[in-house]
Amino acid sequence: MSYCGARPKKPMTAFMLWLNSAGREHIKSEYPEFKIQEVAVKGGELWRSMPEEDKSVWQESASQAMAEYKKELEHWNALIEHQKKVCLSQTYTDIYEAPLSTRFPNTNQRPTLFVYDCKDDSMAPICRTCFSKARCFH
Repeated sequence: MSYCGARPKKPMTAFMLWLNSAGREHIKSEYPEFKIQEVAVKGGELWRSMPEEDKSVWQESASQAMAEYKKELEHWNALIEHQKKVCLSQTYTDIYEAPLSTRFPNTNQRPTLFVYDCKDDSMAPICRTCFSKARCFH
C-alpha cells in the first residue's frame, strides 16, 4: 500500500541471533552429519539449557533491535496514515486527475488517476477504488 517503502521487517529473536552467529557453527562442528532441521532442534535444546548469563548478551541485542523496529514501524504507520488522509480527501481526485485527451473527445472513459512514485521519480497510474499502484481487479 505504501509508495515510499515496504513495511519494516521484524528483527530476529535472541535465539535466532545466537543460532546464526555462534550456535549453528558449534553444532555443525560437533555433528557434521546433521541436516538443517536437526541443527535447529539441537540448537533449541542447547538454548534452553544455556545459563541466563550467557543468554543475556543475545537478549540485549534482540531487545535493542526490537526497540529500533518499533520506532521504524511507528514512523511507517504515520506515513501510511498521512497517505490515507491525502488520498481519500475530496480534493485529491480534483487535483490529480489527468485531463481527457483532446484527440478523442467522444470517449466514455474516466480520466486516469496518477500518483508520484518517490522510489523512481515517475508518475504511475493507480486504481480509483483502492488507490493501489499495482494491478488490481476493480
